[in-house]
Amino acid sequence: MKYLTLAFITTFFAQGALAETVNYSCTMTKRDSHGWIAKEYAFRVDAENKAALVADNPEWLATRFKDRGAKGYRLSWNRTMTASAGGNLRVRYQANLNPTKKSVTVRMAFVSTNASNKPYGTGTCLIQK
Repeated sequence: MKYLTLAFITTFFAQGALAETVNYSCTMTKRDSHGWIAKEYAFRVDAENKAALVADNPEWLATRFKDRGAKGYRLSWNRTMTASAGGNLRVRYQANLNPTKKSVTVRMAFVSTNASNKPYGTGTCLIQK
């Protein structure tokens, strides 16, 4: 009985250890020429708990997380940025992160204005330990 309890406790904590956060460091290889898509992105993904963070100038922001199965993960977050002409712009970012291909695509859309352009970028990712 003593060994059965020990085996149960070991198995319980081992499963908890399997659920870990994976850190991705992504470099954008193609991006729009207007600077809306950053040169690099970092993501912390906890797929089991359906949570993720993105490093965005220099703070970590919580994202909305969706597991898309074989297509990878969809992460989205909002920011308020200062426009070059003054004033604030609300923007929405969406990243499609594919951990098997180690690739990412990032799209940005203007929320508070009626702009038709949607900056876009693609990149490759490395898993950081």
